Amino acid sequence: MPYELKLAWRYFRSSRKNLVRFTSAVAIIGIAAGVASLIIAQAVAQGFRDEIRDKVLGNTAHILVSDNGSPGISNWSIIKKKISEIDGVEQVEPTSFESAVISTEKKTSHAIIRVKDWKKQGNPKTRKDDEVAVRVAIGRELAGELGLSIGDESAILTFGGDDAPRNSKVVVGEVFETGLFEYDSSWIYVSKDDYLRLTNISSFSPSVYSVSVEDIYKTEKISGELRSVLGGNFKVLDWQQANKPLFTALSLERKVALAMIGLIIFIAALNITSTIALLVNERKYDIGVLKTFGASTRNIVLIFFFEGMILSGLGIFSGVVLGLLACIAGNYLRLLSLSKEVYSLNYVPFNTSLFAVFQIAIIALFICLAAIVYPAIRAGKIKPIENLKTQ
Repeated sequence: MPYELKLAWRYFRSSRKNLVRFTSAVAIIGIAAGVASLIIAQAVAQGFRDEIRDKVLGNTAHILVSDNGSPGISNWSIIKKKISEIDGVEQVEPTSFESAVISTEKKTSHAIIRVKDWKKQGNPKTRKDDEVAVRVAIGRELAGELGLSIGDESAILTFGGDDAPRNSKVVVGEVFETGLFEYDSSWIYVSKDDYLRLTNISSFSPSVYSVSVEDIYKTEKISGELRSVLGGNFKVLDWQQANKPLFTALSLERKVALAMIGLIIFIAALNITSTIALLVNERKYDIGVLKTFGASTRNIVLIFFFEGMILSGLGIFSGVVLGLLACIAGNYLRLLSLSKEVYSLNYVPFNTSLFAVFQIAIIALFICLAAIVYPAIRAGKIKPIENLKTQ
């Protein structure tokens, strides 16, 4: 071990004046608080982004393909085959969306009907007279608002088809939950056959194709291939384009939060500068003795540089431990609950990674290094004779 590091460790452990001891403690606490805050902020931002992305992609298409000219696609089975043949496409689901009004004896609410073969996911038992009604799956929030549960009846008013608005009797066959309030409070799933009964249309003609891909980060490439194969008559929209304003806002919010919290580390680093400066002033006699016995300027600089590194390392390590423990506790206790009406989510997890923690620790270390350099260099420039005479 270099003797500079041994002396730095000895100085760090030795008794100090009250002011130096106080500034050292403030510097360590400040760095720890800054690093822990950065880890927590990064985990929350990443958790919110991941949760939104997973909920959106779990319940909507990776890529939406629609006809530019008409609301329905006539030769939809041929188009479906063309889409399925594209490399990277996992599944193609022809579907339609229809605005509707669902009502019970006490309440009425707007809803969006989506054609989805939800009955494959389960076929709950219903009453015998349910055969005359259309069976639907309804979002949990919408069901709660209307006071509906499995087996209950309600009425749906649809506006599609060639006739006037049509009022139909429906029975709740399933209550689903996507995790996004926007969907759970408005969506209703119906099968193709039941959709035809609701809208009084003779044959099903989808308005869009819901395309799932194997790799969600290759949707831009696959979208380009779809445009080439289908031509200009079709509109192709991937999940990144559809949700660009949302993810851009989340990214900006994350950057601003990290920048503001980064100032905490910067201010704490300034405390290290003050601490090392006070240590240099306190150790002037020791510096004079060391230089008298042959210590070079480089040796003196390294001594105080190492002592600053010890202070920084202790603060960074404490911050990493505190930040990770806070994230673990937050996930275990589900501390970050949100208003689902405002944020669409009722809970945000603390998602962090070793790479992100490592990045934060390295950034904090470089800031601290910059704060240590100047007072350490000043210590190396102290003249030994003048300091020895003053003792």
